[in-house]
Amino acid sequence: MSTPETKLNRLKERIALLLNKAENTPYPHEAQAFQEHAERLMVRYGIGKAELDALGAQQGKKQEPVIEVHFDIRGSYRLGQRDGLSAIGHAFPTITMLQTNYSNYCRLYIIGHESDVATVRTLFSSLLVQAGSAMSQWWDTEGKLWTWQHSDSEKRIERREFQRSFLFQVASRIKNLYAQETTQSGTGTELVLVGRKEQVDDFVSEQYPFLRRSRNRTASGSAGAMLAGRVAGNRAHLGFEKRLNSGGTAAGEVAS
Repeated sequence: MSTPETKLNRLKERIALLLNKAENTPYPHEAQAFQEHAERLMVRYGIGKAELDALGAQQGKKQEPVIEVHFDIRGSYRLGQRDGLSAIGHAFPTITMLQTNYSNYCRLYIIGHESDVATVRTLFSSLLVQAGSAMSQWWDTEGKLWTWQHSDSEKRIERREFQRSFLFQVASRIKNLYAQETTQSGTGTELVLVGRKEQVDDFVSEQYPFLRRSRNRTASGSAGAMLAGRVAGNRAHLGFEKRLNSGGTAAGEVAS
């Protein structure tokens, strides 16, 4: 009889194989199918790790620590990127996001169990590259053609809102993946994730007893830029467990 650890190892191997196929097939539709399948398994793998951790806690084994790391965002588009990445962090059911805004950069704090935090931080780095690349391609082919009468400031807002929408769409995808997986796995899995999140909430309450909530800025770009961003975000590669073989101190606000 295979153990839960053996099943997870097999799952990791399957994910790695699917990601490799997605990256190497010359056919876009096949690549998308492989990628989507891998992403569903990635979520299942994250849930499986949470279940193993809960089982270990019941057996008196040492639990995975809750940690906090920061992720800095700079540049002209940082406000849109801040909002989008915060939404992505919140899409993970066992992660808490805090933020501090400075005059020339934004700092996000990712709080959760060590493996979850590593996953989210790696994903953030990948998605910023993808969002910037998708924005440049959109701007060169479409965006600048219908905003030629706009001021430089207005054009910058359009590009910022493209990236914000791109990242919000990715957040929606991740949230849906977790919802589908927990529905299929049953209430036991949901309780495990809730318990894992409670440990993170306790950590936050101890570290920041006077934390206050803040609202992200509302979108201010055109409908065209936001729609284009959502379409591109729907094609983004998550790949947030490609490290299959394998902080900072916050004084901020909850990114909501």
